[in-house]
Amino acid sequence: MKITLIVGALTIVALSMLYFLTQPNDALLTETNPLNTPDENTRVRDDRSITDEAQQTDAPAGKLKAANFTGILEKVDVGCFADGECFVEVGGKHITVLMGWSRDTVGSVIGAEGIGGLESHIGQEVEVYAQDNSDGTYTLYGSEGFYVKVK
Repeated sequence: MKITLIVGALTIVALSMLYFLTQPNDALLTETNPLNTPDENTRVRDDRSITDEAQQTDAPAGKLKAANFTGILEKVDVGCFADGECFVEVGGKHITVLMGWSRDTVGSVIGAEGIGGLESHIGQEVEVYAQDNSDGTYTLYGSEGFYVKVK
């Protein structure tokens, strides 16, 4: 009798697991998050790397205010390696290069081995093509075509 109950319980567990594992992902959507998208408090790891070549792409649906300038690379901050903001200062201007855990479209670093590689170029002239935030800061977010390029 005990063996029958144990076999029955294991069968129910196995069939339940099989049922849930074979359901399409859209069957698991919740009513509070019908699109199953991360909300503003969800952390998402960004596995993309900054490449050596900028890839020119079209801007998103809205127009972005972009700026193109050159200047001396004064500071490199790699805070995004610890879930913060990686930024550079070029000619006194703050440019966000990468944010930790972000999956938004972002530009690239050209002529250096990523963000950390820019540290060895402090004091050199760089070219920047970035989105103008209209508050005195700039960002590489918004287009894969944005870049910081070591000359």
